[in-house]
Amino acid sequence: MTGVVQDWRIDLAEARPEFFAPRPDRPCVPECGPGWRGVIERCCIRIDAALQDGERFRFERMREVQGSLRISWGGRLSAATEAAVREAVDLTEARSQCVCELCGKDGRAYRCEGNVATRCTEHRRGTPVAVRAGFENLHLRQKLIARRARVVVASLYDPDRDRFVDLGCEPEAAR
Repeated sequence: MTGVVQDWRIDLAEARPEFFAPRPDRPCVPECGPGWRGVIERCCIRIDAALQDGERFRFERMREVQGSLRISWGGRLSAATEAAVREAVDLTEARSQCVCELCGKDGRAYRCEGNVATRCTEHRRGTPVAVRAGFENLHLRQKLIARRARVVVASLYDPDRDRFVDLGCEPEAAR
């Protein structure tokens, strides 16, 4: 007799039903490998901490696309909470590009047969994706300024500290 193994994605969705509410056309569970479970759990903790009384948040879709986690979301949020949620999602997507999707160890992008996957050295297939020196972990992301205007800023993701370092090219109003 074999035991039933519960899928980690279902466990996560059941632990956070308010974030992973199923849709009529499909269940809302992460569509990625188990190595990103910790990355997604950290995102949920950050979002939970940002929510104020009466605010609602939910993931619309979460899936792997060319070696990176892509997250669509919605909710009824104040401007400040929306900025914090956007930051949490951006950090999650950036971190997924540094973590093996299969095992959770440090990883990088590899190209194999036209696809890109983030893998550790043990799980790699194909060739490393070439990145111009100085552009490793570079991300363009939206930031809220003056409580309502969004600007695009260039940031470097620091995987050791799990945070962004802005490159100083923000408009004056954002500083």
